[in-house]
Amino acid sequence: MKLLVFSDNHKDVISIDKLIAAHTDANRIISLGDSEMSEAALSSRGIFGVRGNYPWEPDFPDEMVFVYEGHRTLLTHGHHYSVKTGLYSLTQRALETDCDLVLFGHTHQYTIVESDNVILLNPGSTMYPKSGGKRTYAVILISEKRIVCDIIDLDTNNIIFTFAKKY
Repeated sequence: MKLLVFSDNHKDVISIDKLIAAHTDANRIISLGDSEMSEAALSSRGIFGVRGNYPWEPDFPDEMVFVYEGHRTLLTHGHHYSVKTGLYSLTQRALETDCDLVLFGHTHQYTIVESDNVILLNPGSTMYPKSGGKRTYAVILISEKRIVCDIIDLDTNNIIFTFAKKY
């Protein structure tokens, strides 16, 4: 299964359409919040996801848990877990919900780390990357026996970081 994941696009519809066009084979397209797009604009593109910290976000939930190929996956924007100061609270939430993969945003910096056998992935931001970084998103290939996470440069469509784990 192929998951296409982005966060923090802040009304940048052109970039979202670009990454969707580059991955027409994606099984799921996930927004991790701060899209500032209407629910209709997201849904018409086959996108679902969670609400960010902006008050005008679509009527999406704060977090969701899905099972992809046997892997429980927590989706959240991350602001309720203070992700800008560390990932401990988010890791604890993953353990509470028995998730082995967490997808979050909010920091505008891509991150893939493993903590307590939980993979935590932030795809970065397609609009306002922090620290002069690249505009990024993520592609996750997930099966029962393996998870491969790629962080992709939106402007070049080149992979800039890969994380893989076998089960």
